[in-house]
Amino acid sequence: MMETEERDAQALDAYSRAVTTAAERVGPAVVRIDVERGGLRWPYFAPGYGGPGFDATGLGSGFLFASDGQVLTNAHVVEGARRIRVTLADGRSFDAGLVGTDPDADVALLRIGADRLPVAEFGRGKLRVGQLVIAVGNPYGLNWTVTAGVVSALGRTLEGRGGRRLTNLIQTDTPINPGNSGGPLVDSSGRVVGMTTAMVALAQGLGFSIPLETLQGAIARITRGSTARAGSVALGVGGMRVLLDPALRRSAQLDQVSGMELLEVHHDSPAERAGLRRLDIIVAADGEPVAEPRDLQRIVRRHLPGDRLVVNFLRDGRLRRVTAVL
Repeated sequence: MMETEERDAQALDAYSRAVTTAAERVGPAVVRIDVERGGLRWPYFAPGYGGPGFDATGLGSGFLFASDGQVLTNAHVVEGARRIRVTLADGRSFDAGLVGTDPDADVALLRIGADRLPVAEFGRGKLRVGQLVIAVGNPYGLNWTVTAGVVSALGRTLEGRGGRRLTNLIQTDTPINPGNSGGPLVDSSGRVVGMTTAMVALAQGLGFSIPLETLQGAIARITRGSTARAGSVALGVGGMRVLLDPALRRSAQLDQVSGMELLEVHHDSPAERAGLRRLDIIVAADGEPVAEPRDLQRIVRRHLPGDRLVVNFLRDGRLRRVTAVL
């Protein structure tokens, strides 16, 4: 009897050590994502998220995969967002720019203005049914919650949002709840093997994650400046809304109070070829004000490949203008 109890204790210790080690390794790279989809209520002077004027209407998870502030999450987490706030494991919070999305894969790439950050390491090799996996996320706002389970099946297909079919998913019995979406699924070494994306309502032990190979393909498509719609036109930038300094507005004779600060200019994109740089603030395109990323997206979508787009922007306190060929 004593020998059986001792063996059980040793087995539990090995399991616990694996889960603990994995969670400690990936934990610093896991982030909380708060999304505002309602009216614009964010005074720029608010010292932190949750302060005056911040109206968070969505919650999700994500993880840093590059030390220069690049974050992965689900496309559905940030869909329709007016404002995105990323909170790190150390408590720091940042506004995030949306670099791009791949809705068919349910993957979004964000960028925050920080560097030398902890990152989640990608795994290697193929998953096996029965393999131990650990999910870290923010279910119901319970930050940095760790759950563990096994791979139940591979290659699953699920009906996603908007009628999109998510394919080649990992099915696990790892508990997944609202707020977990976009968090990493890791192996016993703490290396990312997938990203949680969905649960089945009223079902027990049914969670689904996007596999690593799908994530890597989506990252490549997004960073090349492509979008989910074949043949669509892109300028090749990602950024966020920022308030303009009143003195700068007066000197540049601008009526608007905000613009789009560029956090990402894709390599060899129309934006880079036109001379736009990271931290430039776009204030107009085609003669129309650009107060936030959605304004620029709306203007760009009216064009066809080869069209010229005149962009007005602020750099070093001066109003400048370039012409990009889309």
